Amino acid sequence: MTLPSDLPTPDGDAATARSRRDLLVAGHDGRMFTETIGRPLHRAQQTAQTYRAAADHAELDRCGAPDRVWLRGQSALCHRRARIAADEAALATEQKQPGQAAAWAALADRYATAARHLGRPAPVRTDAITNLRAAADALEALTPTIPAQAAAPLSCIALFSVDSGRQALDNARRGNGPVLKHVNTVEVELLLFTAYAQGQAETGYHIAKQAVRALDRARKTAPEDEAEAMDPQALATAFELSEQALDAAEAAAPPAP
Repeated sequence: MTLPSDLPTPDGDAATARSRRDLLVAGHDGRMFTETIGRPLHRAQQTAQTYRAAADHAELDRCGAPDRVWLRGQSALCHRRARIAADEAALATEQKQPGQAAAWAALADRYATAARHLGRPAPVRTDAITNLRAAADALEALTPTIPAQAAAPLSCIALFSVDSGRQALDNARRGNGPVLKHVNTVEVELLLFTAYAQGQAETGYHIAKQAVRALDRARKTAPEDEAEAMDPQALATAFELSEQALDAAEAAAPPAP
């Protein structure tokens, strides 16, 4: 039987990354997409803080210890996040973005390392504390190992593509291919832009957030099991806002990695 502590860093798959992106943008105004794909380093830092706090609490509370079930659950969580990062690395490689691919691969390795630490047997409290701190160390070691991307916030890896967003928007307006797929692509690029722009290009950030909400509203006008039958007026409004947001993104675009 393969234990969590024996799991290797997973291999990535670009097709899985694309499918996951489509699923993530479809709900909660893209919040899950932003957390998972838009600001993955921020989430890794928060996770490390959670593990370090749990270790400190267990050390101070000598009558308590981290629950073994919780530790194994966290090991599985880190392994899932390692797989997501590995898939994104494969997608970046396919798109000929070596800097992003290297950064995602480094994140996958750190999550896989954390998963192995958390999956180790912890028969006594001190072992659990050691494993938690080792997992936190693994995730906190990300910053110096992530290749720098010019003008990108430290919490970001994937950068937005205005060209991809404009092409998808044009295809959606013309009805070239599945409209929902194009809508999802536009929203992916706008969400990546919001992750980049928050705190440094506030006007563009707010325009893009309005466009994302409009795209989400348009998507929800489609009857169940008829994803392509979105309300034309809602789509027109969303497309107009998306065009404005892409203009703002182009004005704020970072240098290509």
